[in-house]
Amino acid sequence: MRRHGFVERDIGPKDVYTHIKTLLQSEGFKVQSEDTKDNFWDLHARKSSMERIVLGKVRDVDVVVAGTSGKFEVQLNAGVWGRDLAIPAIEGVATLGLATAVDLHSAHEFEERMWEQIVHNIDPSLRICRLDGLLFKSDQELQSHVKAHEQQQQAAQGSMMNSMLMMGMLGGMGMFGMGMGGGLWI
Repeated sequence: MRRHGFVERDIGPKDVYTHIKTLLQSEGFKVQSEDTKDNFWDLHARKSSMERIVLGKVRDVDVVVAGTSGKFEVQLNAGVWGRDLAIPAIEGVATLGLATAVDLHSAHEFEERMWEQIVHNIDPSLRICRLDGLLFKSDQELQSHVKAHEQQQQAAQGSMMNSMLMMGMLGGMGMFGMGMGGGLWI
C-alpha cells in the first residue's frame, strides 16, 4: 500500500482522483464501486481474466483520496486476490511458495508504477524511495533515507547472525549436556 499526504500543491484532490481513475481505466481496469462525497473519493477497480488468475497478476485496486485543496491524502492499494497482500504472503509461505512470491512481486511493481504516475501528476519535483514509496523534496533527502535503510538492513543481518550463532551454541551445549556430543570422553 502506498499512502502520502500532500499540502500546498497546485492540484486539487478531485483532479487527482480523476487522474487516477483515468489511469486505471487506461490499464483496462473496470470501476466496480465508487463513493464520492464531501472531500472524500473512494474507488474500487477490478481487472479479471483467466490469464490474470493463473499468472498472479494484479486484479484489484483500491484508491482513496481525501481532503481539500491545499491539504489532501492519497492512498493506493493493489492486490492479487482482493485482500490485503499480507494474507497471500502468509498463505504463500505455507502453501504456494513461488506462486505467491510472483503475485506479490506483480502487485508491488504495479503499485510502484502507478504511484510514480500519481505523484508525478501531483508534483513532478518529488523524489520517490523505491524501497518504501516515501516521498522526498530533494535527492539529498532521498539518499539519506536510502542510506538509513541500508544501515537498518545491515544491523538486522548482524542481529540475525548473532541469534543463529547463539542458538547453535546453546543447541550444541544442550546436546553435550545430554551426553550426545559425539566426542570421546575419557
